[in-house]
Amino acid sequence: MIFVALRLVLILGFLMHRVTLTSHSKFVDDVKGYRSACKSIGWEPKQGCTDSVIAFHASLKNHLRNVPVKTIIKFEKVHLNKGNGYDPSTGVFTAPEEGVYSFAWSFLSSTGGTVYIAAVVDTQVLANTCINEQKSTHINSSGHLISELKKMNKVWIRTWWQAATYMHADNFSHFSGYKISLS
Repeated sequence: MIFVALRLVLILGFLMHRVTLTSHSKFVDDVKGYRSACKSIGWEPKQGCTDSVIAFHASLKNHLRNVPVKTIIKFEKVHLNKGNGYDPSTGVFTAPEEGVYSFAWSFLSSTGGTVYIAAVVDTQVLANTCINEQKSTHINSSGHLISELKKMNKVWIRTWWQAATYMHADNFSHFSGYKISLS
């Protein structure tokens, strides 16, 4: 183990020396080469620069009223879509890579509002939240799901149990997700 650590220190020292002597593109090529060398001796970072970022956050563009049961909610106002996994035209996130993902959603409704929401992974309901005939002027309901996904698995938010009477837009109702780690 000490031998591996010493090799890594030497590699990193050489890399730092090269930073001042090379162009940006040459530096990037060198880093890729050093990563490959580290991998060949059995050393890989636990997390970090080798993983690509997959994350999205989207909210409702317009208020929704009387949304029928089993309707996928389309969050059309996309704030972030790293990895291009979220499709605002369908409301569905498709995992670009396998891994463990975290999803969150939140809805705001108004007096008398009823909203039953299901988080679905490839047709299987894995989490539910609801607001039922709420009494205050506005009330929020939120949910969270962590799921291990294979590449191309799909995740969406839909209504369930009964029609959703009212969901407020303007960034009050949103859906987001991100890759936590490799499987």
